[in-house]
Amino acid sequence: MKCHGAALLLCCGLLVGLATCGGEQTPQPTEGPGAGGSAGGSSGGTGGAGGDHAGGGQAGGGGSAWDGVPTDRPLRLSFIGNSFTHQGPIPHLVRDLAASVGWPAPMVDYSAPGGETLEGHQTIPESLTLVDAGQWDFVVLQEYSTRPTDNAGDPVAFKSAATWFYDRSKLASPEAQVVLYETWARHPDHPIYPGTFSQPAEMQAQLRFHYNDAADGYIPSNAAAAPATDVQVAPVGDAWEQHLADSDPLRLHGTDDYHAGPNGRYLNALVLYSTIYGVVATGVSELGLDSQDAQRLQAVSDATTGITQQPPVFSQPPLQVGQTIQVDFGSIDTVVTGWNVVTDCTAGSLFDVVDTTGTATGVDVLITDAFTGANELGLGANTLGYPDTVSLDVCWTGSFDGHTAALVETAAVTFDDLDDGRYEVRLFASRSGDDAGLGRLTRYTLESDFVDVEIGDNTSDTALFTDVSPNSGGHMVLQVAVSPAGTGRFGYLGSIVLTKTSE
Repeated sequence: MKCHGAALLLCCGLLVGLATCGGEQTPQPTEGPGAGGSAGGSSGGTGGAGGDHAGGGQAGGGGSAWDGVPTDRPLRLSFIGNSFTHQGPIPHLVRDLAASVGWPAPMVDYSAPGGETLEGHQTIPESLTLVDAGQWDFVVLQEYSTRPTDNAGDPVAFKSAATWFYDRSKLASPEAQVVLYETWARHPDHPIYPGTFSQPAEMQAQLRFHYNDAADGYIPSNAAAAPATDVQVAPVGDAWEQHLADSDPLRLHGTDDYHAGPNGRYLNALVLYSTIYGVVATGVSELGLDSQDAQRLQAVSDATTGITQQPPVFSQPPLQVGQTIQVDFGSIDTVVTGWNVVTDCTAGSLFDVVDTTGTATGVDVLITDAFTGANELGLGANTLGYPDTVSLDVCWTGSFDGHTAALVETAAVTFDDLDDGRYEVRLFASRSGDDAGLGRLTRYTLESDFVDVEIGDNTSDTALFTDVSPNSGGHMVLQVAVSPAGTGRFGYLGSIVLTKTSE
């Protein structure tokens, strides 16, 4: 048996679900005239996100609000917020952290238009439909960043709206717990200082007070639904404050000194994950961050929540000789039996991908160096017996500025948690046309070997690597790039088929 450990992955994510674009978040670009990429889609697929039901944990005191999260079924998590939720997206980061430990990947959905308040969500049909769908295990509420403050907001309006959503959530999902996602103070260089707040500590103190008062006092005293005590705060902002007090802190804010940057989004997801699952953040996936940086933030999360409970030990049997994993890359999210689908070409991740029979494995597939975008401009027909959707869509890398500029643009896909043994890896992609004679010669590099394949109007040619093996950490990294042997501007990946050939 092989324990399913934390995976190395990059997961900045895409706007999906019910979010609207804003802030730092941008959709995937498309390549070529008329290319039809997608700004949505899940990085889940059959082996990724999905599921149903159950349990939860509590931040603070190392305890759990429930008897424990079931290990045999996914949680259902809904999020109501704004750009502080949809950038990442935070629900997907929480999902990927949970799955990286071995929990069944939770089913997540969210409504997070930029700049919205909880009061505003009361009149947004998508938000109400989301909450009213019911069967949620957790409903996460995130308020506009200054509203729960005395100096710049309306704390009573925040608490009233949170109570309204508590009641509505309990009406549709009587067993759901409500989590208040506490936000963070602006960067010291933000112009909100010193006019509105004297310093970040003052802003954070007000946020902390009103989020905790909502959970501990206002909602229990004013909610119509019972028991009104199953509300908890995910102390995200407090974790930011604790880390930023360090003598050499990582930058958590984005370039606008307001939203979260990559480190900040990771810390947000850590605190929410621990709050929901009731277990430590230490040991989860690094989500593409520097290993030492990720470990620092995991420690901050655990110190802030006070949670000490370790997660269960999850395991999957090793791949057997002859067992095959098939992964389709591109913007089409149709899942065909026996295939796993990565639709997020910038930071997609799949955990416990399925084999050709639909059986879950312990193998993870992660985009660890972002592609430039996705399109659906391939030839649907192929001679390999693959579904048309595999031929139609691709992830691509390269540059519109010509061949020389394209050569420095690369992408990478990592197979993680592979068992020792020898493997065969077959790669395929298709893209209509030859780019006005420039061609679409793509170079695939695995270990020290490379194979060039012309992707233009391709229906049958593949890159085949035989007798390859993962490194000592169970990783196998594929690099995709424009081939220097051609004149093309773009390189492509449509599918990977991996088969274990020997022990």
